[in-house]
Amino acid sequence: MLVDLHMHTEYSMDAQSPQSPLAKARAALARGLGIIAITDHLDFYHRHGPAENRDIEVCVRAVRAAKEAFAGRLELLAGIELGQVHADPAADAFLRTHAFDLVIGSLHVMPNDLDIYFHDFASLDCDAFLRGYFAQVLAMERHGGFDVLAHLDYPLRVMRREGYTPSFDQYMDRISGVLRECVSRGYALELNAAGLDGWQKKVGPPDCVLYEYRRLGGRRISIGSDSHKLSNVGRGVEECAALAKRFGFDSVTVFRGRRPEQVPL
Repeated sequence: MLVDLHMHTEYSMDAQSPQSPLAKARAALARGLGIIAITDHLDFYHRHGPAENRDIEVCVRAVRAAKEAFAGRLELLAGIELGQVHADPAADAFLRTHAFDLVIGSLHVMPNDLDIYFHDFASLDCDAFLRGYFAQVLAMERHGGFDVLAHLDYPLRVMRREGYTPSFDQYMDRISGVLRECVSRGYALELNAAGLDGWQKKVGPPDCVLYEYRRLGGRRISIGSDSHKLSNVGRGVEECAALAKRFGFDSVTVFRGRRPEQVPL
């Protein structure tokens, strides 16, 4: 079964508009997907301002309405992508008052609120940054509150510049710690297809990460297109499934009401 458990609608600040949850579900059905999760952004920050979303309450209602509208034709899971869940107690308060099928945990900004996606890495010590990045991912894991550890290779998408191609190869000591925590806490490690449209031209995370995750006893994976526009719904889900199978995974973890269930790949 084809699944896409990470996608964004017009309620995410960085997503194309208009694209309602209903439109996203129609695109998923046309794409031949069987299970999807709509996971719009809700980012929290260490230093500046409130959480970021166009209108989270309207978003939640729209996703649930789409879920009901497509019942029997498409399994639509109501999710959320929380950025920096450990950065602000408001994230925990939000989770106590909202029920989701799954919560994706992401790291988009560093403790000084440096935005990873938009930063100029030519002016940064990339080695120090990556070590700090993995330390923050570990802190987020230990804080908890989510089900899926998203796009661990997120910095690799944006760090490349002339004369420098970023790699995780020399950071496996840090990555092993992150993956051990992932396994022990029962998070699903996400295979994310956004790299297909970037310089990497492949889904992530890198092979070295998946090898280590499997070696440490990792069994739960998630698959997501990370679609921010209608044309990318289901992007790369076949490639993600093929990569998972290559490393010995035969199922994808689907969270329903925050409870994990295994669906054959």
